[in-house]
Amino acid sequence: MNLRITLMTLVACGLLAACVAPIDQQRHAEVLTAVGAAAGTPTEEGLPLLTPRELVDSAAPAAKIGSFMTRIRASHELPDLAGLTQLHEVSAGEDLLTISRDMGIGFRALRDANPRIDEWEPKVGTEIVVPTRWILPKGTRRGLLFNVAELRLFMFPDITSPGQEVPVLTWPIGAGDSLWQTPIEPFTVTSKDTNPTWVVPDSIYRKMQHPRRVVPPGPDNPLGKHRIRLSLDTYLIHGTNDPWTVGRLTTHGCVRLYPEDVAFLYTLVDRGTSGEFVYQPVKLGRADDRIYVEVHRDIYQRYDDLEAHAFSEVALAGLSNSIDRERLKAAVQSRLGMPIDITRTPAADATVSR
Repeated sequence: MNLRITLMTLVACGLLAACVAPIDQQRHAEVLTAVGAAAGTPTEEGLPLLTPRELVDSAAPAAKIGSFMTRIRASHELPDLAGLTQLHEVSAGEDLLTISRDMGIGFRALRDANPRIDEWEPKVGTEIVVPTRWILPKGTRRGLLFNVAELRLFMFPDITSPGQEVPVLTWPIGAGDSLWQTPIEPFTVTSKDTNPTWVVPDSIYRKMQHPRRVVPPGPDNPLGKHRIRLSLDTYLIHGTNDPWTVGRLTTHGCVRLYPEDVAFLYTLVDRGTSGEFVYQPVKLGRADDRIYVEVHRDIYQRYDDLEAHAFSEVALAGLSNSIDRERLKAAVQSRLGMPIDITRTPAADATVSR
């Protein structure tokens, strides 16, 4: 299967929208500037003072963003930003779990973007930020690109080249916990099947509360209804019988998606589809000549100092003289998982010179 043909066909048929909510570009720029400004004013708790109305355009109801168009950048260029930061007003009976699934994001992403919201019983009428704007991870930009650090999958056509405008699909994922980490390396799809039987590996069998060597298809099967085998030994991409584990570190190294997401992904991949797992808790991007950073938690604790790592990434990109250091520090401290404008401004220069 040629993923480029498949994705382009879906776009042409209107089944993939570049963004399901219309974007007011001028207002969007104002919104993102407000995010950066807010990130520069930490509160007593050390977190940035974020008011949802300052961060997003509330003119339109929040909507799921699962696809967009992007330009493939050369390896030396900063990646683009995609999507739209949105606002959702909590309705009766909603919690962050249900809102996450409806919006096509993971639980951890929504919680991190709203650190002061009660995650289990948010008050009706509360406005929460929906973090559906992303800086694209660095990688091959072909096939499946998983950024384990942000618990998200981006799917590109199987053949791309710098300068091309291509469609991209994106979904939240669940990944391995700290003791059973998802491997960070490239892979290919080797096979796929539906209604799989799970033959429990010895390493998992020994730790099961109620040991079973074989789990047949059905509601008790943690693989769900779809299994995609990879070239990485026993690691899989699969569904789940517990959707609320998506967006969390809950597996023994495999990747799981919401049932409706893996069912769609299953139709798009085949034997030989390429992909890679990367680990990028700090991502830099550019939009409209502004520099952005997106910072996530260092979930596998691979960096002794995440702030030092962020400044190292800035230096590697040759941007040390182009960014506001205090905004970058605030973004690292808050770890909101959303793009924050860190462009250096004359006002910041004046503050430094004093």
